[in-house]
Amino acid sequence: MTTVDPGAMDLEESGLAAIGRHWGLVLALGIISILIGIMAMVWPGATILVIAMLIAIYLIVSGIFQVVRGFSRGLSGGVRALLFISGGLSLILGLFAISGIWQAVEILAIFIGVAFLFRGFGMLFEASESAIGKGWSIFGGIVMLIGGFVVLAWPGKSLLVLAWVTGIWLIIGGIFELIAAFQLRSLHKEVTAA
Repeated sequence: MTTVDPGAMDLEESGLAAIGRHWGLVLALGIISILIGIMAMVWPGATILVIAMLIAIYLIVSGIFQVVRGFSRGLSGGVRALLFISGGLSLILGLFAISGIWQAVEILAIFIGVAFLFRGFGMLFEASESAIGKGWSIFGGIVMLIGGFVVLAWPGKSLLVLAWVTGIWLIIGGIFELIAAFQLRSLHKEVTAA
């Protein structure tokens, strides 16, 4: 015969009640995700420009922080040099991107293409060391490499497709968040009614 600890049940119920009280927040996040996804699909060009400008701003801010961090105490000469170099490059790229919107879009495409290439090579190296799922890792690595080359070869068209895919992903994720919000609400009602 198993016994249930009443304290554990109270803890679980209070945790569920606390999460369930905030079901409206999950609902709001779902609605926002769906709206942003629709905007990304309706205006993919504008979406790309906004993302490109945000990345340009991020590059400038992160570059400043890296350069400032390079002046910190206790850093070795190599770490200090890397912080200055990467911070300086980040600042230059960010300023270059912010000076012209098309440069920002080109930099965004380069980042995405290079990220796909790195991920593809990483998956292939991972497949060479793993015995489980080797075929899928090789397949995924090859797809990522092809994707990286395609983005770098045709950045404009590739970014439009990525904006559409992101829009679809946000809409689907938003729908799941809406479902989760209503499940949390009914769970909260059950827990508080008991």
